[in-house]
Amino acid sequence: MLIHLHRFVYLLGTHTRISKMKKLLTSLFIAATLSLPVAAEPIVKDHSFDSLGCMILLECTRGVDRVKSGQDLGSKQEAYKDEYLRIIAALEKIGVAVYIADERYFPHNTNGIYKPDYNRFFIRRDLLENEREFIKTLRHEGWHAVQDCMAGGIQNGFIAQVYQDKDIPEYIRDMTARVYGLAGQGAAVAWESDANTAKVRAGDTANYLEMCAKGPLWEQVEPTPMTKEWLIGCGFMKSDGRHKVYSAEKKVRECKEGNK
Repeated sequence: MLIHLHRFVYLLGTHTRISKMKKLLTSLFIAATLSLPVAAEPIVKDHSFDSLGCMILLECTRGVDRVKSGQDLGSKQEAYKDEYLRIIAALEKIGVAVYIADERYFPHNTNGIYKPDYNRFFIRRDLLENEREFIKTLRHEGWHAVQDCMAGGIQNGFIAQVYQDKDIPEYIRDMTARVYGLAGQGAAVAWESDANTAKVRAGDTANYLEMCAKGPLWEQVEPTPMTKEWLIGCGFMKSDGRHKVYSAEKKVRECKEGNK
């Protein structure tokens, strides 16, 4: 099985398995008029983190196409059509923008990426020719959006493990640990094992995204113990008697994006 190594532009990991994502770059607001010339796109090296970041920020848009419905993909995908239609429809409903992009924007061995800070999901265009890899990548990256839903909702930049530890096969956890450990991203193993599990479970990503569209995911799915503690501490869930809301100081430290 190919593990899609996402060498994310941002750093990952906390002891609570809640990811505190930082912005790639400070957003630039540029006033323009019709009389001004259209700015040229940045020149970036193909298959680099620069090209990945340029795509994520939508500063590079040639060969990057918005997909608002599974029907936008045409008739190339048939074997898993019902599943991918549901996934894309649910992503659109919860406010996640899906893009099909030229392969040159992705670092080698990267098939897709979900960026929670911007709620943007990118998948390689060439995967449209490989139905199996396409649906596996869609499930995996879609699961990162599910993790975003579990961590207080997609309006923030946090993600959290969704499956209980016992529900993640040991072989997937071990394989993910080897890949991400070699890349120096051991902190990402928890939620990448989570997403790699969803990748091999037909229907799970679609089902959970549809639940996310209905309301808070943590009210429909039992959170993991660490995620539950964090959700209560940050005020997303009511106290269960065992865990309490964090102090004001700890809330700033644990619940606000950009803090570690």
